[in-house]
Amino acid sequence: MPLPPPQTKEFLARLENLATECRRELEETSQSLQEIALLISQTASEVERLNQRELQLANRVREVEANLEAYARSDIRDILRAAHDVELRHLMMRSQLEQLQERERTIRSHQERLRTIVELAEAYLEAEGGAGAGAPRTRALRRGGTVGLTNLPFAEIIQAQEDERLRLAQRVVDGPAQALANLILTTELCERLMEREPEQARAELGELRRLATRALAESRRLLLELRPVLLRELGIVPTLRRYLTEVGRNRPVEAQVRGPETDGDLPEPVRLALYRLLQEMIAAAVEDDGVRQIDIDVRYEDAQVVARLSARGEGLDRNQTLPRLRSEEPVQRRLEHLGAELHFEPVDETATRLTLVIPLA
Repeated sequence: MPLPPPQTKEFLARLENLATECRRELEETSQSLQEIALLISQTASEVERLNQRELQLANRVREVEANLEAYARSDIRDILRAAHDVELRHLMMRSQLEQLQERERTIRSHQERLRTIVELAEAYLEAEGGAGAGAPRTRALRRGGTVGLTNLPFAEIIQAQEDERLRLAQRVVDGPAQALANLILTTELCERLMEREPEQARAELGELRRLATRALAESRRLLLELRPVLLRELGIVPTLRRYLTEVGRNRPVEAQVRGPETDGDLPEPVRLALYRLLQEMIAAAVEDDGVRQIDIDVRYEDAQVVARLSARGEGLDRNQTLPRLRSEEPVQRRLEHLGAELHFEPVDETATRLTLVIPLA
């Protein structure tokens, strides 16, 4: 689209619109910087805590290695596992901190460019007698202030992305990272037992094979969770069945999914949100070792989507994982954006139920 000639009304109008858009983006980036600053502070504190814990466990490992005969094999494994877990989490949190700091630098650099554009536009408009009321707002932004920042889509997107990264990071720590740490521990035990106790070493090699199989299954499950490529092609119910099949490879849980085989005219954002929320519900259910059966029922009604997850097992009346799911901040935000509701209902000592309702209008 060609630019209008300078000093014409159309040129001044285009320039004023550009200045307005830049001011709005400055406000949005200021809100994002506040959120990132909070995340950086929290992450830095966690990195420092993990650093201290890693040093403590490193000293403990050196003490164990110097006195192997004084410790039972199970104690050695527990200490080494704890050291590996802390090391992995420390590396992950340090990487996350560096990413946040880099994002903060990028946004600040972008802000400076936006301010330059706004200042040049306002100077030109003022010289032409067309400066509006935008200058005070720009000056407020230069001082680091914010002006009426509510319901900003950009900020919501940034927060949703951060929630998803943290959720997946936790999945990696609980799944493949934990399995790989166990592989390393078992390998070290095999090396130490090979000459002294060959029979025990062979038994540990069998355990090593089992752990490798589990790590592979966990990786496949995580890939399916990260990118549910079948969702659009097959629909929610068939994709959930495949996802639960992968979950069942590592946990003694029987699962059944009932519902329509196709999603019909279900809007794409609702389909993705429904699938992600059901994943959260499944993850919360299988987190309890007592859960032995999961039943999911999905229904598409005229004005809403209703999904129910029933979990059965021992001691569910004392379990707090499923009722706590409603109060988790990322889940709350998804529910608010959808105008959805998530209800928890204890059935009896061995069964609980979660009901998700998403309005379609």
